[in-house]
Formats: sequence, C-alpha cells, structure tokens
Amino acid sequence: MAAKFSVSPATIRKLMTSPNVKAEVHERALRLAAQANEVPSTTSPEFDGLYYEAVEASDEKRARSRVKTTGPRAVNHEARTQALLRAASSGG
Repeated sequence: MAAKFSVSPATIRKLMTSPNVKAEVHERALRLAAQANEVPSTTSPEFDGLYYEAVEASDEKRARSRVKTTGPRAVNHEARTQALLRAASSGG
C-alpha cells in the first residue's frame, strides 16, 4: 500500500537550492566539460587551452551549472566535433 504525503513548495525550493545539491550539479557539469575537452583539437596550430568550462549559475529557485564554450575557437570545435553534444548524450 502506497503512503501519501505532501511537501510544500518552500521545502522543495530549499532542497533545490541547498549547498549539497548545488555541489552535485556543479560536479556533474565539471565532469561533462572534462569529457567534452578530451576530444582533440581540430585546428592547426593545435589549441592548447580548454574548449569548454563549467560555470555555476544557480538562482533563488534551483541549483544550476552551465557548460559553455570558452571562445570562438571552441565554438568552431563544437561545430566540427559535437564534443559537448556527444558528452551530454552519453550521460556525461
């Protein structure tokens, strides 16, 4: 027999913005960026920097992190390799 319970929106908001949840979300974004950065450079001379970075972007409603490109070369790298898309599709 299933038990019923109710949780207030304020409680959900506290959970979704807690430091532990923020840390977990950001850790996942860091892993996703690292996986996407493993794809080798497609330009000559080879780019020796990172193409992707994780940025903490939480607000008052939920924990968020974004994985974004680091510049124009990274945008071209993503267009050619779909490294970030593939990393996200594989479960990061």
